[in-house]
Amino acid sequence: MQKFAHLPSALVLAAGTFFGGASAVWATSCSGTLSGTVNDDVTVPRNSTCTIQYAAVAGDVRVEQGATLLVEGYLEPSSIRGSVQAHNCASAFLRGNVTVGGNFEIRNCTDSAASGFQGPGVVINGSFQCQDNQGPCDAWLGKVGGSVRLRDSSSNAASDISLVDVGGDIKCEHNKVAPTHNHGPNWVGGHLHGQCSSSQGFAAVGTSIVAPGTSPSPGTACANLMFLTNFPVPNTVITSATDTPATSTLPERCIVNGIVNSRISPVDGCGLGDSFQVQLPLASAWNGRLMLQGGGGTEGSVPAATGSAGTLSPAIAHGFAVASQDGGHENLLLKLCGTKNNNEFFLDPEGVIDNSYQSIQVTTLNAKYLVDAYYGQGPNHSYWVGCSTGGRQGMVMSQNFPQYFDGIVAGDPVYELEDLQGLTELWSVQQIFNLYNATPSLAPITYVPGPSPEAPQAILYPAFPTSDQALFTTAILQACDALDGVADGVIDNLPACQAKFDPATATYVSGGTTLPLQCPGVKNSTCLSPEQIQAVKNINQGPRTNSGQPIQAPAGKVAPDHSDPTAQGYAYDGGWMAAAGIPARTIGSPTSPPGDYGLGLTIATYAFISPPDPTFDPLTFNFTTDLGRLNPSTPEVTASTSLDISRFINYGHKIIWYHGLSDPGPPVLGTLVYYNAMANQNGGLEAAQSFSRFYAIPNMNHCGGGPSTDQFDMLTPLVQWVENGVPPGPIVASGTNFTGLWQVPAGAPTTRSRPVCPYPQQARYIGPTSGANFPSGLGVAANYTCIAPRHDHEHRPPFREDTQPSGRDDDRDDD
Repeated sequence: MQKFAHLPSALVLAAGTFFGGASAVWATSCSGTLSGTVNDDVTVPRNSTCTIQYAAVAGDVRVEQGATLLVEGYLEPSSIRGSVQAHNCASAFLRGNVTVGGNFEIRNCTDSAASGFQGPGVVINGSFQCQDNQGPCDAWLGKVGGSVRLRDSSSNAASDISLVDVGGDIKCEHNKVAPTHNHGPNWVGGHLHGQCSSSQGFAAVGTSIVAPGTSPSPGTACANLMFLTNFPVPNTVITSATDTPATSTLPERCIVNGIVNSRISPVDGCGLGDSFQVQLPLASAWNGRLMLQGGGGTEGSVPAATGSAGTLSPAIAHGFAVASQDGGHENLLLKLCGTKNNNEFFLDPEGVIDNSYQSIQVTTLNAKYLVDAYYGQGPNHSYWVGCSTGGRQGMVMSQNFPQYFDGIVAGDPVYELEDLQGLTELWSVQQIFNLYNATPSLAPITYVPGPSPEAPQAILYPAFPTSDQALFTTAILQACDALDGVADGVIDNLPACQAKFDPATATYVSGGTTLPLQCPGVKNSTCLSPEQIQAVKNINQGPRTNSGQPIQAPAGKVAPDHSDPTAQGYAYDGGWMAAAGIPARTIGSPTSPPGDYGLGLTIATYAFISPPDPTFDPLTFNFTTDLGRLNPSTPEVTASTSLDISRFINYGHKIIWYHGLSDPGPPVLGTLVYYNAMANQNGGLEAAQSFSRFYAIPNMNHCGGGPSTDQFDMLTPLVQWVENGVPPGPIVASGTNFTGLWQVPAGAPTTRSRPVCPYPQQARYIGPTSGANFPSGLGVAANYTCIAPRHDHEHRPPFREDTQPSGRDDDRDDD
């Protein structure tokens, strides 16, 4: 993973230069503290002590005879591009977010203290070897790309290898005391040898972190969880553990709160740390499962861990133990930190790492440990469920921590944040802003203050008021609703709609008269101005340069095996101009600016403009000349955009994606691009059905809302798939917002039940179209079926597919 997203140029480091600035630290000798950019090898001289912190070393690090090395990464990350070689040293140790590009070797070292590494966040891309040392060697909570070898330790204290993701073998030979795995087993791509054999429990089985063969202990009383030790994650503190009585909706349970790596940021003096909560139902009510509850937005508080899982909510009432976390920061603490606001954590590199992936990693491990302590056994199965940020986090887990969860639900995932917040959302709001400026009849734009120090925010609603939004909805429904065989207010054949509907030439019928959607002359109440139409078309096509070229976010190009980083637009759909759709996020209301200010535009000035510039007015960003200002790499992108989920697949784990087709946040096209590319990398769409499903939900906005069936349960079919081998097909969903829809027959229900179909299938109505049971039949799920369309020539990328899931087609052909 890329750990140096950006580092604040205002931070003066111990070396006396700005990190990553024009002047660099040229150092070959370290006897003290070394920070900053080091464009050379580093040597720790004989009998010296060196602490490397908040540093990027371009070469190797060599520790000489009798010398001591500590590479510290708990406050801020450090990286060493080459290898670390400690021969005849006293000791050498890595702690926290430290990346080593090559090998880490410790040989013939004399200190009785442990050498090795302690995570979370340690990454050694090569191998780790400890040999002929007088002290023990520890390898705790990290990732080693090659092999781990512990040999010939003469220490009377045991070495320990726990919770390490090892690409190669683990070999333990001729150590005076056999190594242990006191913090948990390991995930090993190769083989186990010698004193660390599989029979000794060094390899994990399933998704548990409890060592295989460990005898279940009696459950620990809730209040006593406060006093647990030996957590799988260093620097874990439990702050409360409380027996909590049942309510009308929640069972009796134990609520545990804690924090990992609580610290004061050296960047700005604000308090940070990975806070979490675990709620545990009584043993008699526990179903043996753990659910991790995904976050939302930029997070910033710990939501109640009751299990937000669609219509299965609260999952804890169905027997799940549940955990949640805050993304590595608390908004309240940031606001109390001088004049800071919720986005301040983006200026701290460690805060970015926590928000990108580490907070969910450490919460998962600690939650499994608490489950084991409370019940006397670890969870039989573990599940991730989240939407939006929670959907991105689910993808982070499938790509980076594939061993943690048996099943993942990833809804409306904001997995390519620079594409979304640095490009697509910014582009969309700019189109309405440009429209406003191109409409002389409007009063000057009104601005409201943004959170200090951010730029003021524009009220743009007058450029595209509700009455004009309704015209667009009427036109698209008249053009596309019946393409699936019935006019019911839902566009089920979206590919055909994309091929047919052009707002510049569209017409609609009102009072028996056919009217153009685009005004042929002066703007009036029955049509949209050419400038409004152009704004709509620009939002649909997505960000472009002045020459009309699509744009790719630079951070997405550096992720390993990355998905297509082209910024997408918003495909037309029946809920596009619904109240919770494009209007809320891109246009705003008469009294409030577009929602994208809080959810994207201002975040971009902290996270995706490089260097960060919170005072920058995002509406002035130029999509031709300013692309070079975008952040070239950040874990907010690289942790979630890899197409390689082969390890997740090889473990036999399952993943369900879903996405609202009218989502005004992350475009559904982005998820389709990712899903199709991932499927092609794993044998094609049909083969990918063995481990994945994608559900596109017509008319649904971001994680819910719109005239759609936005209420459903994805967790139950996922559990059935994981535990009983029953792959999910159509999933029945319901919705209550089917009101005010054009051409829906009188008496059609405003509350409906319909199936949502696994991609690329689409729903088709097969119920009565006349008589006493119509139109009430439009609200009955049994009156719909899912079909795989045959006419690929009507699809346009990324809807076009050459293969379809087998056994799920019928003879209907409604395209």
